Amino acid sequence: MFTRRLYTLKGQQTFDEIQRKYRSDPEFHAAVDLYCRDFEKLLRDVSRSDRDDMMTQTYLSSDTGKVYTMLAHASGRLR
Repeated sequence: MFTRRLYTLKGQQTFDEIQRKYRSDPEFHAAVDLYCRDFEKLLRDVSRSDRDDMMTQTYLSSDTGKVYTMLAHASGRLR
């Protein structure tokens, strides 16, 4: 289970803003959903040949992966 306490104070504020916008702005909602689906597809594709999970971990810890984690958490994809 993910918790807001994982984030710094600024990160918590960002999380709250994303969550609010995700719930209230249909275009933002669609963009977040598309970003998350695309990133999840990338992880699935990489994991097929990533026996030791190194590439998967590299993607998740990259800036793109951090954005995915925040968006997926704020949108409810990660619980």
